[in-house]
Amino acid sequence: MELKWNCCGLMLLLALCAAQVECRKHLKVGRRQNPQSSHHNVRNELKSLAIKHKMNGTTSETVKTKNSASSGASLGNAFNTEYYLPVTIGTPPQKFNLLIDTGSSNLWVPSSKCAATVKSCVSHNQYDSESSSSYVANGTAFTIEYASNSQGGVALSGFLSQDTVTIADFAIQNQVFAEITDEPEASFLSSPFDGMFGLGYGSISIGGVTPPFYNLVAQGLIKHPVFSIYLNRNGTSATDGGELILGGIDSTLFTGCLTYVPVSQQGYWQFVMSSALLAGHNFCTKCQAILDVGTSLIVAPAAAVAKINQILNVLNPTDTSGVFLVNCSTISSLPTMVFTIARNEFPLQPSDYVLQYGEKCVSSFTSLAGSDLWILGEVFMGAYYTVYDLGYNQIGMAKALH
Repeated sequence: MELKWNCCGLMLLLALCAAQVECRKHLKVGRRQNPQSSHHNVRNELKSLAIKHKMNGTTSETVKTKNSASSGASLGNAFNTEYYLPVTIGTPPQKFNLLIDTGSSNLWVPSSKCAATVKSCVSHNQYDSESSSSYVANGTAFTIEYASNSQGGVALSGFLSQDTVTIADFAIQNQVFAEITDEPEASFLSSPFDGMFGLGYGSISIGGVTPPFYNLVAQGLIKHPVFSIYLNRNGTSATDGGELILGGIDSTLFTGCLTYVPVSQQGYWQFVMSSALLAGHNFCTKCQAILDVGTSLIVAPAAAVAKINQILNVLNPTDTSGVFLVNCSTISSLPTMVFTIARNEFPLQPSDYVLQYGEKCVSSFTSLAGSDLWILGEVFMGAYYTVYDLGYNQIGMAKALH
């Protein structure tokens, strides 16, 4: 396959081995049918977002605590809202499906040491250190907290361990990860993934743990500190939800030129977005935004969401859950949302930003209390192929081919 960086020649980042088959591998992602109503799925995602970004969600419900240059991994897709990949840990390998997340940096999986009463733990694959000959004990306490005020608390807890982590045939030696012994049932009990594979910057890694992607580079498993993501939006499949490409890009998955924008703050994959236009209204003027494959929705400031709800004529504008319903019969007549990034426009059609579950249609626009960031999640990333360049600290985007 041909590899390319920027077809316009504006930024020649790296000279990749385009003619070599071993230059990269692909990891595909899978999908599955949604076992719940969309209302509960999106509500649960808002809880997960509040955990990850340490903020309060708009929902009033509380979360209960209890060798080559590059390679690709196939992703799983759960109802176009969660994308996960196969990973093994230990010797012999123990299999897990891990949610890919560019908005966090840690790797965590359920532990065999979690109590039988923690249903969200025992209902998933669990790491058993006693069954791995390559396990190295660490034992440092690990917690992920949610919310930043008096309502804060521990959402996930466990301890750190070290073992061999294999992704796309790349065996990362001595990778430190978290064994989770307690996790919230509401957010994780019915999830198709066992844990999380963080792809954010090391600066937001809890406990100062070196993220797996950093070790892929440091151990020489990939030559270039770049990964890219392609998401399918055509329903549920265990093997064809998209691709995570480690160490490069695949020009057969997008069309036109890659637009690059500098990372404005290293932590999340954060950048400056020039504008966000809907029906003549601009909701952003050089605002901060992040790309987050761990978020299915588009998160915007609360005031912007309130006005967007008026434009979309949502059916439940006063709903405090953060889940807003749209009349399915009006989708074709809704306006296009246009994001301007690095002087280029990235339009989203209403068929992109309205999620349809049977006879229910859900707006993908929501908010997190206490956040002024725009979070462009999988709704945006399904329409655009995205590139994450850790070496040059920049993000690339181009229209995805479907």
